[in-house]
Amino acid sequence: MTATALDTLHDPHTQLRRLYASLLEEQHRFDEFKQLLALYPVAQTEEESADAREVRTRLNARINEWVAGEFDGLSAAQVALWRSIVVEERINAGLSVWRESN
Repeated sequence: MTATALDTLHDPHTQLRRLYASLLEEQHRFDEFKQLLALYPVAQTEEESADAREVRTRLNARINEWVAGEFDGLSAAQVALWRSIVVEERINAGLSVWRESN
């Protein structure tokens, strides 16, 4: 595999597009995604709890299955942002978290 192909696989925007496509292609994936996000505890501190880390690990494993292993995984900040958008339906949550963590 060429360096350009590897760069494309690890490009956060490409990975995000794969996640979007995966969630749009199969309703059950979106439902499971939302369910796992709902399980992610809202942190009162900046440190991620063991329970939150476990949920995030499960979520990232499922995403990797959906996109055939071409996803580096969501950070704690990204999961919290997705949770606020998908579960709490807060569309105008701070998108800068996505940029800062990549």
